[in-house]
Amino acid sequence: MSHDPAGGEKTSNWSLEPRAAAAKLRPYLLVMSGPQIGEMVLLERGRELVLGRGAGSEVVLRDAGVSRRHATVFAAADGARLRDLGSQNGTWVDGVRISDCRLEDGQRIQLGMDTTLKFCFSDELEIEYQRRLAEGSLHEPLTGLYNQRHFRDRLLAELAAVQRHSRPLSLLLVDVDGFQRVNAAHGRTAGDEALKMIAHVMQGAVRREDVLARLGSEDFAVLARETPLAGGRALGERVRKAVERSRLSYQGQELSLTVSVGLAVVSTLPTFEPGRSDAVAMEAAEAALAEARKAGGNCVATAPPLS
Repeated sequence: MSHDPAGGEKTSNWSLEPRAAAAKLRPYLLVMSGPQIGEMVLLERGRELVLGRGAGSEVVLRDAGVSRRHATVFAAADGARLRDLGSQNGTWVDGVRISDCRLEDGQRIQLGMDTTLKFCFSDELEIEYQRRLAEGSLHEPLTGLYNQRHFRDRLLAELAAVQRHSRPLSLLLVDVDGFQRVNAAHGRTAGDEALKMIAHVMQGAVRREDVLARLGSEDFAVLARETPLAGGRALGERVRKAVERSRLSYQGQELSLTVSVGLAVVSTLPTFEPGRSDAVAMEAAEAALAEARKAGGNCVATAPPLS
């Protein structure tokens, strides 16, 4: 605050502080709706990123309505530029279809059929707060994998994509063989460490675009889009072998574990009924998992193709 020679007070001049504060803000995209709701993408100023469904995109959006190379976003000091790449379903900002436009803080971007992103500028504290909210709503605390609620939402979204585009979906249910014996012999802490190890091993066995979730105590699930029967079986075997090869060292002992895998593949879906279509897919995978257990575990069983 400054004073004039006559003794009166002048209004404080804070012109430098807002600029300094603005320099600390970081641009990011927050997924508001769609298969990846709650996820956050930090943007690097001066770098253009491709948003799309294809694995070659820097920001991969697992939404069947999003084109493989859908749009680009370029973050600058005080905003961003969004450009459509000739996508099939268009790029929309606050309800208006665009080809190229400037993004302001708080504007919403609609891509494909289900995905809505919010463009934001926030400081590190707010970004960390948003990240914690996202982790709490999507992930379960022990393993860090997606939780059951998010898995159910994604299963519905993927089945809807099967119905629209006739792209096969592989659903794998994974159960740890004899897990209760680990708890009984070594205690709950050992069981928790075993589950964390299995989650880590499975993350290395699935693709980046696959959905890996923990459904219950020792129950896991994988959703693999655009994956037919042969690919689903290969994925199941990859998961099974990865767990079989792994070892957990706990209090001087080496523990080994195996898993049973039940696979159901939805190739086509003439009609999609939420609550029924997902229940049928889960029942088929559960029946296959029961067959794997009956066979003695440490194997992959497959349900008849669903259509």
